[in-house]
Amino acid sequence: MFRYLVLGLLRSGGALHGYALMKAYRERTGVQISTGNFYRELQRLAVEGLVRTAVNPEGADPRRAPYEITDAGIMAFDGWLARSTHAAIGQYDDELSVRALFIGEGGAVLVREVLDHWQEELWLRSKMLERLRESLLMQAGPAGPVRFAALPVLLARRLKHMAADLEFLEEYRVAYEQWAAPTLAHGRARTSGASRGASRTVRQRPQRPKPKGAH
Repeated sequence: MFRYLVLGLLRSGGALHGYALMKAYRERTGVQISTGNFYRELQRLAVEGLVRTAVNPEGADPRRAPYEITDAGIMAFDGWLARSTHAAIGQYDDELSVRALFIGEGGAVLVREVLDHWQEELWLRSKMLERLRESLLMQAGPAGPVRFAALPVLLARRLKHMAADLEFLEEYRVAYEQWAAPTLAHGRARTSGASRGASRTVRQRPQRPKPKGAH
């Protein structure tokens, strides 16, 4: 998907180098990706003939070669954009899901600590996104920007996903506690029973007779 992101930015933004691509993506999405990722992808796309180096404007840093999209790149991007979204929608096997498969095996203390950390982190991130979205909406003038700004809508989508993840973590916590309560109680009962049995064994152990002549 990253290649189409780069092609899309070049298609709408003209010739850009890796650093400019990073800035353009950050401005349009609020997310920052390493500049090195853009340069590496540009090199791969150039090998495939989807982008090519462009003339560097006068006075620009010669170390930053700009790239422009080719006709083949435009065809590849437009084809991807119009492709069926079956593979892109409804996929929820993300890293959070994978981790959730295994944290239950780490014991009650670990599970609670991890869930507390995840919930706190998600809550803080959601508050930051809420403030950013409100700021963007306030900055929009009455006439609106020249280019449609998708960022406020994308931020609203991320906030919905975070709210769903927070709800999922709470459901996970409830399910785990419901499972753990009888399991831990049974374990404590077994430990307590074993301790009482050991005490009875000590009390009932017969004393050895004292040797003759001992006082």
